[in-house]
Amino acid sequence: MRQRVDVVVVGGGPAGAATALELAREGVEVVLLDRARFPREKPCGDFLHPLGTAVLEQLGVLAEVGSQAQSLHGMLLVSPQGREVFAPFPGGTGLAVRRAVLDDTVLQAARRAGAEVHTGRPARAVARHGQRWEIRTDQGTLEARVLVGADGMRSRVAQAAGLRRGPLRRGRYALSIYVRGLPAYPGWGEMHLGRETYCGVSLFPDGWARLALVLPREALGAQIRAAQTGKVARVLEDAMRAFPSLRARLPGVQVCAGLRAVGPLHPSTGPVVADGIVLVGDAAACTDPLTGLGVSLALSAASVAARTVAGALRRGECGAPALAPYARWHHRRLRGLTALLCLVDWLALRSSLIEPLTHAWQRRPPLASNFLGAIGGGATPGAVLHPAYAVRLLLACVSRT
Repeated sequence: MRQRVDVVVVGGGPAGAATALELAREGVEVVLLDRARFPREKPCGDFLHPLGTAVLEQLGVLAEVGSQAQSLHGMLLVSPQGREVFAPFPGGTGLAVRRAVLDDTVLQAARRAGAEVHTGRPARAVARHGQRWEIRTDQGTLEARVLVGADGMRSRVAQAAGLRRGPLRRGRYALSIYVRGLPAYPGWGEMHLGRETYCGVSLFPDGWARLALVLPREALGAQIRAAQTGKVARVLEDAMRAFPSLRARLPGVQVCAGLRAVGPLHPSTGPVVADGIVLVGDAAACTDPLTGLGVSLALSAASVAARTVAGALRRGECGAPALAPYARWHHRRLRGLTALLCLVDWLALRSSLIEPLTHAWQRRPPLASNFLGAIGGGATPGAVLHPAYAVRLLLACVSRT
C-alpha cells in the first residue's frame, strides 16, 4: 500500500506529537508514526520548566495534563556539601508530570485535531526520491512532501538526511526509579549535586516520586548488574551514597521493581533543516538533563517548526530555503542557551566552584531565581537568551559570595 500526504512525523514524543497537533490545526494532512505503543514509560526526570508549561497552555492541553501533575513553584538545589537553596521560578509554574501522561495527552490531542496517528508502527527506512520523502513501514510506504524527524538523540531520520553522524558513544547515563513514601517538599522540584553525578526528584500527587540519577559510564555497570538480579533497592541505596541528605530520607520508602536506563547522554546540535526535512526535539538538539529543559525546549521548538512547515506547504516551496525561518529561530534560541547549559554542567559537578555559588544563592535567593529564569531563556516560548547576559549572571553570583 502506498499513501501520499503532506507531512510525515516520525516520533510520537512531546516534540513530534506537538508538531503534528499544530500542523493538523493548520489544516495540513499529517501522519505520525512511532514504534512504541502509548501510553508508555520512558526514562526521564518527569519535570517541566515554566517554559514548557506555557507551551502546553498555548496548545490547549495544560488543564488535562495539569490534572494529573504536581504544580511546582520553584526548585530545591542541594550542593555536594548539603547546602540547600529554595529558588522560586521568576515567572510561571513548572510541573512534575509522568512522561506516560504528558506524551499520551499531547498525542491524543493531535489525533483529535485530525492527525493520523499510528503507534506500534516503526519507520523501517527513509529515503529521498525526487521532491518527496519515502517512509517504508511494515504496513506499506508513505510519501511526504515534508518529513519531520522527532525520533530522538539517535535519529535515523537525521542520519538518512545526512544531518548527523552515527550514534553517540560518549557521555553520561541516566537511571530512573519510582519510589513511594519519600519525605519530600510538595510544590518543589529537587536537584541534588554530587561528584560527577546528580539526581533529580519529581514528586507526584499520588505519593509516588521519580528519582532520576545521572552518572558516568564507568559507574553504570555495577548498577545495571544489580538491577538485573532483582536488587533494585540495593541499586538505589548504593547510588544515593553521593547524596547524603537525600539518602537520609530513603528508609521506609517503597521501591518500584522497574529500573530504566538511557544513554549515553551528550549535549549535541547541528543543522535542523534540509530539503523537505525538519528536525525537532532531541533529534535537533540534545541538552544535558541537569537543567531539566529537554522536554520544555522540544515543545517550544515544535510550535515554531509547525508554523514554518505549514507556511512552506502553502507556498508550495519545501526546500531548505523555505524551511530556513525555523533554522534561524533554532539558532538564535539555542546559541546563548547552549553555551550557558554547558557552563552550568561544568560548574555544577565541581564542588570547589558550585559551593561558593550555592552559598551566594543562600544569602541572596533572588540570584538563584534569576538563574532558573536564565537557563530557560525566560519563561516564555519565544524568549532568546543573549550569551553576554549568561556570563554576567554567573559572575554576579560568584562575586557576591
